[in-house]
Amino acid sequence: MPQKPGLKRDLASERAARKAATQQARLVPQGLPTVNPGQLMPSPENGRKELLKIDELADTLRTDGMNTAMTVIPPDVYVELYPQHKEAVEDRVANGILFVVHHGHRRLAAALKAGLTEVPILVRRDVPSLRIAAIQENLQRMGLNPIEEALEFQGALDERDEVGKSLSQRELAKRVGCSQTYISHRVALLRLIPALQQAVINHWLKEQQLLEGSEEGSGAEGRLLLPVREAAIVYSRLRADMQEAFVRGDLSQAQATTVSKLPADQQGVPTEPADDCDAITTTAPEAAPLPEPRAAESAPTTVTPAAPAPQPSASEPRVLQPNLNSPSPPVPAAETTSAVQPTSASTAVATAEEPRGVIVVRSVEDLALHILDLLSESEIEQLKELLSS
Repeated sequence: MPQKPGLKRDLASERAARKAATQQARLVPQGLPTVNPGQLMPSPENGRKELLKIDELADTLRTDGMNTAMTVIPPDVYVELYPQHKEAVEDRVANGILFVVHHGHRRLAAALKAGLTEVPILVRRDVPSLRIAAIQENLQRMGLNPIEEALEFQGALDERDEVGKSLSQRELAKRVGCSQTYISHRVALLRLIPALQQAVINHWLKEQQLLEGSEEGSGAEGRLLLPVREAAIVYSRLRADMQEAFVRGDLSQAQATTVSKLPADQQGVPTEPADDCDAITTTAPEAAPLPEPRAAESAPTTVTPAAPAPQPSASEPRVLQPNLNSPSPPVPAAETTSAVQPTSASTAVATAEEPRGVIVVRSVEDLALHILDLLSESEIEQLKELLSS
């Protein structure tokens, strides 16, 4: 029986190959020549000595491909311009190199890391000066300002695919090769009023040295400048009227930071002075009155920590520790009458027949100081034993 055609074909491998070819075609812009990235060599004259964020760019190339072609130069043209690299270039040509990269060294490194098999190229043969052309490429590259980036990010987040699913900030960050914080800060800028959005743009322009009058001695001092991070984490959390108050000067930077932590319905312009120095007064605060002694206490005497307690003489009995469980010793009527009279603030202790004073406890440290002033060493040891029992 004759064998049917195709029985020995590996259909699964063929389907995988077709799928890979389709995927690769999708990752490469149509209409441009392509080459395997392994057939490209970086230029020895590349001015960028350190290639940053290659992993993030490689993740982007895996999912979305390379949208911008790399500019490359034939080896013979490159050697004519840079004869000092003739030996190195010829060695790489012998190993299969077809072109030398002029623009796109980060893309080449990321394409190799991502495992792409094809990348788009733009072949250039007439180059007056490779170095000047490279400088022009890097200096004239103009990125979006933070507000324009915010609008683009928000538009990408609002888009939905064929099944109606939209991207999260984390997914978008992976697609474009940046951090989620970078996206969230930019999107937060869209909650700013126009005046503060312009302040963010002014700060970005000043950093790019593109702000008119940004040179020293010009008229740029009056412009409001706002960094992206501060605008995103502080001012974007304010209500619109609070943002307008900040622009008018009714809300200071410190007050805006405090108000931004409140819910929107509780935000308002604080009434206290904006400057902390304004709250400093030369009037001494009134001393808080001492509490009245309880009914169980026999005298409203006070204790001043600065005045040490006088030691009783040998002929007088000394009350070592008041015993709350035993009745108080009888006090003569004359002394009782004098005890109920208010004493001055300078009185440190009462007489030996009376309690030694009222301790006003404001903190544990104050209590310890009063105890050291009132009790002897032996009494302090007795107190420790009572507290530990």
